[in-house]
Amino acid sequence: MGIDPISARFAQQSILDAQARTKVALQKYEDESIRVRESSDKFYGSLALFSGGTIALSITYLGFLKSTPGRAILYPGVLIAAWIFLLVCAVASLFCPLLNAYYAHFARLRIYVNSLVEQKETLVEEMDRLYITNVTTPEEKQEQKKRFTEEAEARSKDRKWAKTRESISDVLWTAFGWTARLAFPIGLGLLMFFAAKNM
Repeated sequence: MGIDPISARFAQQSILDAQARTKVALQKYEDESIRVRESSDKFYGSLALFSGGTIALSITYLGFLKSTPGRAILYPGVLIAAWIFLLVCAVASLFCPLLNAYYAHFARLRIYVNSLVEQKETLVEEMDRLYITNVTTPEEKQEQKKRFTEEAEARSKDRKWAKTRESISDVLWTAFGWTARLAFPIGLGLLMFFAAKNM
């Protein structure tokens, strides 16, 4: 029994479509990784610089207060709390770009690997309708199917691995981001309170 040319053409088109989706997923992975890293780096880099600069300015102000004779420094605990919050903001801000890059990388990697799994599964499904020149017997065809199935299963493990790391990176990135974004205004507010009370 011969292979129907229309079925073979349909099978080859299905494989080409799966390969095209894999290529599109990889291109999106590369494009979005670049954009996400650039915007995230800029925001959190600025936040870290503002936090560090604010600490430096407050130290200068504290030096001015101490050099003024007969002046008591009010609420020193508030100043220390402000420094702690600003320092936490600076440290969290420095780690956010890295965690964001990890998250974007593993998210797109999972999508890419998912497309590879789909491609291998499509090959297995369409194997009977394909005309493959190096496969001549049904046993060889079964062997090819088995190989593609094993490759799909191996890629499924890679997909789970990428999903786990994506989830961890997402949780850490979100936690560090919220920490940085909340610690900065709290630290700045405490510092403004300290400055206002010591005028």
